[in-house]
Amino acid sequence: MLKNMKARWLSLLLVMVLLSSLLVGCGAKKEAAPPVPEEKQAVEQVDIRDIADEYFAQMPENNRIIKSPALKERIDAGDTDILVIDIRPPEVYAKGHIKGAVNIPFRKMHEYLDKLPADKEIIIACVTGQTAGQAIAILNMYGYDAKSLYLGFDKGWVGENDFPVDTAEYKLPQDVTPAKPDPAIAQILKDYFANLPDNNNIIDPEELQKKIDASEDIMIVDIRAPEDYAEGHIKGAVNIPFRKINEHFDEFAQDKPVYVYCYTGQTAGQAIAVLKTLGIDAYSVKGGFKLGWAPAGLPVEK
Repeated sequence: MLKNMKARWLSLLLVMVLLSSLLVGCGAKKEAAPPVPEEKQAVEQVDIRDIADEYFAQMPENNRIIKSPALKERIDAGDTDILVIDIRPPEVYAKGHIKGAVNIPFRKMHEYLDKLPADKEIIIACVTGQTAGQAIAILNMYGYDAKSLYLGFDKGWVGENDFPVDTAEYKLPQDVTPAKPDPAIAQILKDYFANLPDNNNIIDPEELQKKIDASEDIMIVDIRAPEDYAEGHIKGAVNIPFRKINEHFDEFAQDKPVYVYCYTGQTAGQAIAVLKTLGIDAYSVKGGFKLGWAPAGLPVEK
């Protein structure tokens, strides 16, 4: 009898222990599973050199230059797919400019790179085309479709063609969709304008000749066609044709100033802007060979 009672008590005790364990287990709070971290979107690293290479590799036949008669024809036809930007100083713009042109001074372009319409063809006009060359290089690298006016407003629109000028003030269109490059690339391109030197990256022919006479450690690059280079060029200049610059990036000096010239300074403007984004200390020769060096009567070698 006693044994049976002990057995019953042991069984009862075992049941109570099991029930207690179950109750504790059911009442315990389950720890929440750690949240699954959101996958970080992989950001593709965009190399400025790739963009620079693409700039020349995709160079159109017109070298991103439009002549005044072609522009006037489009303006007269009421073409709404273009935006003309005059990058001369405001006081010069006020005296006369192309009809419909808005004024964004060259040295303030960085303030407007995110305010331009990416769905329009942008035409840049300066005095002679040289700073416009720099401007369109940066604009195209930023993601816009930009061209410079051949020989600019003074030598092209008025000088060669005597086209009419306007004095009305025009404003940028509002509610536009701007180009949106990679943020790091955008900063490099904005810095180009923000850090412009006083000479706008342009050297006078006479100043370059002084450097040559003083045997300064510099590099001079002629970006004209090989046959024109062969007929005569600045002393010490090497020939790297404009449309093949991207094939020779590594040949440009990284440790000394590089002076680039073309025919009028316009394509050299494009070239030095791209080279500067690659860290090359590049400058264009004012007026190029045709409008700068030769008229100044400076030495030429073959």
